[in-house]
Amino acid sequence: MRGKHAPRLTRWPIIILVIIAVILATIIYGASSRNRTTKNQTTVSKKTSHSSISSSSVKSSSTSSSSQSSSSSDVKLKSAWNTTKNKQLSAFMSQWQTEMNQTYSGTYDGQKPDYYGISFPTALENGRLSGHIKFDNQNTTVEWSPNANSSAKNQVLAVAVGQTSSNGYNRILYLFIAQEKQPKVYVSQTTNGEDLYFTETQNTALKDGFSQIYNGN
Repeated sequence: MRGKHAPRLTRWPIIILVIIAVILATIIYGASSRNRTTKNQTTVSKKTSHSSISSSSVKSSSTSSSSQSSSSSDVKLKSAWNTTKNKQLSAFMSQWQTEMNQTYSGTYDGQKPDYYGISFPTALENGRLSGHIKFDNQNTTVEWSPNANSSAKNQVLAVAVGQTSSNGYNRILYLFIAQEKQPKVYVSQTTNGEDLYFTETQNTALKDGFSQIYNGN
């Protein structure tokens, strides 16, 4: 009897070894799978982080460019006087002189207005009027500065000369000035030898028109 049952007993170690091998294979496969998953997650995380950094860099660059553009625009907007404003003054004076029933020549039109033999802006450029200009009876130094790029207290941006009568007399002279960076219009209708006497104009329309152009874009 023992001889018949002995072969069955020898199968158990083989079965156990097979089970152990299956268990080990399962454990090894699971560990390998987890490692691949971890690596994939790490790769995705790195890609996401790189993408975020790139996006942030683009946004920062865009913000910087926008800031520089805004800064450039601000500088342009703050320009006290330029070609555009000169043309605006020309258009304004054309309308204003019609309303006043007067005729003016102005540096804003590329002309050289003549006030009783004094030619502008030449007389300001060559120093002929140095020491001969008075604002409210006070000796005043002015400087021809059509681009408002001078450091002078009184920068003459434009000059206009007109006539209040048809006989060629009764001339009137206007200086459009940036006085300590503020728009002012000074007028003269008198001379005393070589001296020119100015007062600030009381013509509200002229003052307001020039001020709006000066302070505009």
